[in-house]
Amino acid sequence: MVMKPVPWQTGEICGPDAAKAMKSADVLKRDFGKCKKRLLIVGSEAPTQKHGKGDMVDYAIELSKAGNMDVIATGGAIKAFVERGFDRAKTMGAMELAYRLQHPDWVGPFGKGPYDMIMIYGQPYYMQWTLLSAVMNFGTHITAIAIGRYFQPHAKWSFPNMKEKQYHVVLNEIVELLGGGK
Repeated sequence: MVMKPVPWQTGEICGPDAAKAMKSADVLKRDFGKCKKRLLIVGSEAPTQKHGKGDMVDYAIELSKAGNMDVIATGGAIKAFVERGFDRAKTMGAMELAYRLQHPDWVGPFGKGPYDMIMIYGQPYYMQWTLLSAVMNFGTHITAIAIGRYFQPHAKWSFPNMKEKQYHVVLNEIVELLGGGK
């Protein structure tokens, strides 16, 4: 019997459909191959979360370059991107973004959309859960991948609740899968 992962905050139960748990990056190959336009959403907690020799903003830049992804920074995270001279990031409020992503013809702040895949991390858990709920229920044209450390039931794919060391290994696998980190 295979146990399903449970949301990190157990009150966040989404109904009969929940994210599939990904313990390695390989499960994303098919989805990466099918999507045409990816968007990386990075929240306010990213500048304070360590990854390798840097932080999760450095990871976002590396992932964006490897996957040819636009970046939307929420909750003030844009400051960290600007300080690093990364010009492929724009800022937007998380709830406005949740609303915009529901529309299949939204071209995004870069005018290059519409997006068919989002990868998301760095928001407070409850805010990310809400954004993903909007996408799951009303933005069905989007494949949502939660790459935060805790299980998000409203994504298509999410990490199960992971120990930090294992989490960072899988993050690096995702960059390698997209052709970066070599």
